[in-house]
Amino acid sequence: MKKVGLIILLVFSYLQYGCKPLGTEDLANKKYEDVSLVSVIAYPDRYHKKNITLKGYFTMETEGQAIFISKNDYQTMIFKNAIYLYVDYKSISKMNIEEPYKGYVQIEGTFNKNLKGSYGFYSGGIENITKISRLYKKGSLNDELNME
Repeated sequence: MKKVGLIILLVFSYLQYGCKPLGTEDLANKKYEDVSLVSVIAYPDRYHKKNITLKGYFTMETEGQAIFISKNDYQTMIFKNAIYLYVDYKSISKMNIEEPYKGYVQIEGTFNKNLKGSYGFYSGGIENITKISRLYKKGSLNDELNME
């Protein structure tokens, strides 16, 4: 009788919670934690290998691509206030972000504290980038490219 009760309990648990092997992820439902770029730079261990969403000043140039805390940090080359982006031009074109590849954006990807970009200048890296979107429409009054 105990075995029948146990089997019923297991079947009920399966029906209620589903059956998913341990350690697998549903890539379509990958969750991204919305975090501050300052927080990621200050506490890299907390975000290591986590899927995060960041906002900051994005630039993509020949010598590197990164997301900086601010446009001023980019202009004054304060690389420690930035995270390197492991993305290429082909991937960028699929994200429907038009040139110039500069401006304030939101980025989704996986943070890796050990990937520090060109010459190890940056405060970590973002890999497996799934989304880059502008925070302001190009040509709008809020677009920093119009504020030069």
